[in-house]
Amino acid sequence: MHPQTDLHSISDKQTLLTAMAKMGQPGHLRTLFLLDDEGKVTGTLTDGDIRRAMLGGVQLNEPAGTCGFKNFRFITAGRDASAQLSEWKALGIRVVPVLDGNGKLLRILDLNSVRAFMPVTAVIMAGGFGKRLQPLTDSVPKPMLPIKGIPILEINIRRLLSFGVEHIYIAVNYLKEQIMDHFGDGSAMGCRIDYIHEDEPRGTIGALSELQGKTLRNDMLLFNADLLSNIDLDEMFRFYSSAQADFCMGSIPYKVNIPFAVLELADHKITGISEKPTYTYYSNAGFYLFKSALLQKLPKSGFYNATDFVEKLIEEGLNMVQFPILGYWSDIGSLEEYHKAQDDIQYLDLY
Repeated sequence: MHPQTDLHSISDKQTLLTAMAKMGQPGHLRTLFLLDDEGKVTGTLTDGDIRRAMLGGVQLNEPAGTCGFKNFRFITAGRDASAQLSEWKALGIRVVPVLDGNGKLLRILDLNSVRAFMPVTAVIMAGGFGKRLQPLTDSVPKPMLPIKGIPILEINIRRLLSFGVEHIYIAVNYLKEQIMDHFGDGSAMGCRIDYIHEDEPRGTIGALSELQGKTLRNDMLLFNADLLSNIDLDEMFRFYSSAQADFCMGSIPYKVNIPFAVLELADHKITGISEKPTYTYYSNAGFYLFKSALLQKLPKSGFYNATDFVEKLIEEGLNMVQFPILGYWSDIGSLEEYHKAQDDIQYLDLY
């Protein structure tokens, strides 16, 4: 159960007076979720519901369940509900519960801070040595370098939370204690964080073999900790889902300007000519969505890159698609890019 559910839930048999006292606690969203004896959500209760009940003659020592709202909106865990969230926001709904298949409360979404609800397990690769960022990385792991005072990795975790992601794995190696001490189990940020320990470099995806046999969502989101982007992850997920893809790679357009006229040829014959053309290619942006079942195809040991994985899946004829990133994207792998990101972040809506 999510850490915030205790604060925002109450037995439907407890009194309205107890409910009012709970709503008065710091940080409360002014909505309580009423639970029966089995922990199932039976309704919602707001301060407005209590006021209307009192005006109708209900006493504060009566059970909270007597005036709860029964036709509440909810999300079932494991389902993409981004479209519904947009509709509910437009209706002024602020909080929505996430329930399991038995109607029990798992977590609560504050729609003022969550833009989507992506049913994925996320993995952030954060084990690199950051040699191109020396001397900054001599004593600090690259993912913990600050951008305007916030570690790069924390920026990316906050982004995941804004898309409703609740379970995150972080692959760690170099100076991993700094990362683990900072984020712990994730409860302070309102999520669950587990760690994949790389005793030796495993490439950009090799360490994910450690997740074989784990309980995961049906879909995985993988990206590198040193990426800074305002990519719409929910839009990428919806594109991936609508394409019924096995694997989706985020891509960035890369333009090549040719400073000369380029000949169009058929054998040795000139069939046309283009004056100083521009060609657009799509490059790997380091964001991946794929079916969790594909983890079984990873080697259990050794160095293995995401590009090796992609080539294997292409050879097997799986449905592979690319999602162009049209917004901001930066790979903070050099001192130049790191200093540039310090200026760029003030113009980005990241979470």
